[in-house]
Amino acid sequence: MKKIIIICFLLLFPLHSHINAQSLQSLVNKGLAKSYNMELEAAEKIYNRIIDLYPNEPHGYYYIAQIYYWTFLGSKDKGEYQVFSKFSNLAQEKIDRMLEQDEKNVRMIFLAGNLALFNAMANATNESSVDAFWASKSSVNYFEKVLQLNPKFYDAYLGLGLFDYAMSFVPEFLQWAVNLTGLSSDKERGLRYIKTAFNKGSSETTESAFHLAKIYTDYLAEFDSAYSYIQAIIPKYPRNTLFHYQYAVSLIKGRELDRAIQPLNTVIRLNNKRFPQITALAHYRKGEIYFKKNQFKSAIKEYEQFLDLSKELDFTGIAALNIAISNKMLGDDEEYIKYLDLASDGNPDLYEDSYAKSKSEIFHEKGIDENDLMLVRMKNFIESGKNKIIYDSLKHIIDSFEDNHQKVLGLTYLSVAALNLKKYAESVRAAENVLTIKISQEKWVIPFSYLLQAKANWIVGEKNEARQFLSKAESENKYEFQDYIQSKIENLKRRLRRS
Repeated sequence: MKKIIIICFLLLFPLHSHINAQSLQSLVNKGLAKSYNMELEAAEKIYNRIIDLYPNEPHGYYYIAQIYYWTFLGSKDKGEYQVFSKFSNLAQEKIDRMLEQDEKNVRMIFLAGNLALFNAMANATNESSVDAFWASKSSVNYFEKVLQLNPKFYDAYLGLGLFDYAMSFVPEFLQWAVNLTGLSSDKERGLRYIKTAFNKGSSETTESAFHLAKIYTDYLAEFDSAYSYIQAIIPKYPRNTLFHYQYAVSLIKGRELDRAIQPLNTVIRLNNKRFPQITALAHYRKGEIYFKKNQFKSAIKEYEQFLDLSKELDFTGIAALNIAISNKMLGDDEEYIKYLDLASDGNPDLYEDSYAKSKSEIFHEKGIDENDLMLVRMKNFIESGKNKIIYDSLKHIIDSFEDNHQKVLGLTYLSVAALNLKKYAESVRAAENVLTIKISQEKWVIPFSYLLQAKANWIVGEKNEARQFLSKAESENKYEFQDYIQSKIENLKRRLRRS
């Protein structure tokens, strides 16, 4: 359920229905403008005004429920959930009365679909998995009914597309629930549906643009597309810290480290009190940037602020590990041990924290030596685009590594650097050598080495070989960094289809 929460937590701004009464529509538009800009208290006042003026309409109740749905997912505060549940039930009562009068009222059915989606994600956050799946099924049924009644109600495609993506990440132990409810998933169809909502929807395109930016970042590794979507909505809502944060994440994953600092500073400056975790995560991402730039003092400062502010376990393990390594780089062994002990306390459902736990156990057992520290710097140079330094540093010393795990990491980084320097034969040779070395840790290098060979073959025009290596990469992608490697696989798959 974690993946579903991560994806659909970000459905912050479901599409609003079109209301016939002009004055009601005007109030809704004003409230939405405040909501998009994260001025939630001002938005709630407008929605209460709607309830006063139009008590029989569901819209005021619906949008207040929406606000508390967001804040509950952001805070996990049971009080927020209670308010959400109250207004969600009131909105549903109003919708049901409308549908009793006209069962084909498409706009009411659409609102009901969004309410069911809210409840699905709220139940997932409460770890009520079965309730979450049944609410998901209800939501999908509403959206499908909308399109049966009006095939041109393109806004409904957003919810359907997001469910297609979400259900693709349901863990194996919950597949029985997916089968029980009859839900299906198709990531390609999901992307197509969200694009349909973006291109043809009659509402504002803010919601679809945000989700497309996230999908292109996290699942397709197409960062230029991600930038274009998120940059289209930030100027309209400059106080929306989530939009700024997502832009920064896209930039970091696209290795635009220096550009990512400004949106993160904006998040920290705005410091939205209703979403404090976003502010905490902004410090985490700044720590990540400085760490990747080998600026270890600055990295420690930001990571420690993140740990002080964070109310959740997510990323605390990897932050602690990177603080430990940074202190080791700076010669502070006492702080190194202190934070190495904390690196196993993160969220095991996140691959970053799971990897941090594994690495901390290894360093506790065997210690950390100069080769380990040098390889950290080399990996960071990859993230900051300093490929020649990596190539020149590693080319002549790989054979001197006696530890197999250090050797496979060195060969992997050399292969990446050679690929980026257009030394394709050397890149393939290094990647092939990775597969000849016996290892019990760092097994993510196995699918990654196949991926590197696939990419090198694709670049030189050997498409069939590229497809074969890509298939091997996907079949072996079952170790650390699985999500990250899969996004790179999906990216190359799409390039091969287009070429």
